[in-house]
Amino acid sequence: MITFLKRYSTSAIGAAAVLASVSIAGVYISQETVSNLVSSSAQQRVQGFVRYLHETDGAMDALLTGISRNPDLETEVRAVALASGIANFTVFDLHGHPEFSLKSEAHTWLLRERPGGINGLDQLSQVAVEREGQWTETVRVGGGERLVISPVERNGLRLGFVSVVPDMQGVREQAAHVVGFAVAGLIAVLVIAAGVPGLIYMRRKWRIEQADEHIQFLANHDTLTKLLNRKRIEEDAARILATCRATRERLAVWALDIQGLGDVNKSVSQEGGDELLRVVADRLMHVIDRNDLVARTSADDFMIVQRNLRGRNDVEALARRIRQEVEVPVTIEGITLTPRLCMGVSLVPEHGRTIVQLFQHAELALLVHKSSKQGDFVLFEPSMDEEANRRRTIERRMREALEHEQFELFYQPIVCAGEKRILGFESLIRLPDGQGGYIPPSVFIPIAEARGYIKAIGDWVLREATRQIALWPEDLFISVNLSAVQFRDGDLVSIVRDALAASGIAGHRLEIEVVESLLLDRSNAILEQLQELKKLGVSIAMDDFGTGYSSLGYLWRFPFDKLKIDQSFMIAFEQGEANIRQIVSTIVSLGHHMNLKVVTEGIETAEQAVMLSEIGCDQLQGYLFGKPVAAERVAGELLASLSARVAERDDRTADVATALEAAS
Repeated sequence: MITFLKRYSTSAIGAAAVLASVSIAGVYISQETVSNLVSSSAQQRVQGFVRYLHETDGAMDALLTGISRNPDLETEVRAVALASGIANFTVFDLHGHPEFSLKSEAHTWLLRERPGGINGLDQLSQVAVEREGQWTETVRVGGGERLVISPVERNGLRLGFVSVVPDMQGVREQAAHVVGFAVAGLIAVLVIAAGVPGLIYMRRKWRIEQADEHIQFLANHDTLTKLLNRKRIEEDAARILATCRATRERLAVWALDIQGLGDVNKSVSQEGGDELLRVVADRLMHVIDRNDLVARTSADDFMIVQRNLRGRNDVEALARRIRQEVEVPVTIEGITLTPRLCMGVSLVPEHGRTIVQLFQHAELALLVHKSSKQGDFVLFEPSMDEEANRRRTIERRMREALEHEQFELFYQPIVCAGEKRILGFESLIRLPDGQGGYIPPSVFIPIAEARGYIKAIGDWVLREATRQIALWPEDLFISVNLSAVQFRDGDLVSIVRDALAASGIAGHRLEIEVVESLLLDRSNAILEQLQELKKLGVSIAMDDFGTGYSSLGYLWRFPFDKLKIDQSFMIAFEQGEANIRQIVSTIVSLGHHMNLKVVTEGIETAEQAVMLSEIGCDQLQGYLFGKPVAAERVAGELLASLSARVAERDDRTADVATALEAAS
């Protein structure tokens, strides 16, 4: 503010304007002070006029001497006086007597006697006349007017005195303009002074709001796809559901899953998998209606809340749109991918009264669709809830068994078809149910695969099977079933190598079994891992041959050592199905031509064993030779007694064969 005052202190008017402006800003300035400053402005005008009289040769002489008065010079003096904003002036001689007045009116002002002041009616006081040097005196007269009196000198010689009456109205008007201008300037300065911090404050506030919005977005949305997250869609859906009870609006809750996203991440990259998720999310946003909700709820899962449902036809129509518009090929990193979706649906009000129930039921229907893959979607049914409770119980039991190593391995013998001696065992996993019984693998294995436990279970089976076979005679091998999940992470070879090293057995004592469906997808990656396993000496068997695609291309491309004919052929043989012997004989012949051993599962009768021996099957496995039993029952003496029983059955098989020959 001091700098601001200095800037406008070149004149009294400027100072007055500043002070007046400061008073606006909240600092009180008295009216007397402002009035004095206005008078100071008038005094400056008078001083300018006096300087003119000082400097203009003959001006005072013309005014003091009536005889030698120059009309032209007097006219000029009058013009200068008016231009200087002077209402009237009077010229006095050296004795203080008035000699000339701009206006022909009597001097009616009264000057009071005071130190250095002026006294008298029509002439200056003696004190003023005798006052030396150059001075200026301002006095107030009647009517509020102010007079400015000053001696007039030239070259150090006093010529007389002049009394000036400034035009105060003009001064006040000009002062008002200056004050107004100054006020406007000050306001502008205040605006700027307040505006810069204001702008800083507004920018900071905007950035805080932006940060808050970003935090809110992160709290309510999936950062990858920009869709709602599970928390937000549940909250919004709960609000919608609350109004549905009054409006009777019907809803459908969808649970969707992208099949094989893990394989996509392997075939392209993690970034490529993320791009596929974004593509699916964008397509879902274009498929749904404006009032519907869509969210990404987990790695490869989405939820949709479909509003204003008129009936099941609307559900089927949305499913068709999803199939037509979402399941469209897309090229990512040079690879063409087609997203495939499994979908489960629950309806309001049929399938639940709360959002939690509806979401759970939609996810149960999704699990059914993932396992069956029948139709465009699966609609929830109450029986699925019972199945879900059963699955949750089994899942909980699996977690406990993994944590406390409570799984068990049973072993079923595999015998030589010709000599009927034991060659090895197939390891079969069992899950104790905690009540003295076991949960069948056909029940818990699919749940383990769906819930992500199968890899841990498979790793445990490899370690336990190799550990156990190391305790038995060296001429025996152990066969282990592998899940497709165990091939996905690419670490299977190292897991098998570690298991062999830990048990101290050679690779040829381990045989792994894979199902044909494993080879349908990612065949190159599977092939590389199988070839690496072969380098360890491990044997590879194709399990359940004859029940899948049975493509001959798999047999020559993949490094198989053995074919396992599925037990369904023996069941069909027992039921008298035609041509079973010929079909099995063809498979055995095919295997032998490709230098593969052939083993048949499910042998339960001597007739089956005889038939398989006659057509040249290499190995046999089934209840006829022994049921799966725990490891403690497969001791040395059991192996010996089992070999004896196999020999006895061989004799019985020979008798049966003789009887059959005689009958024919």
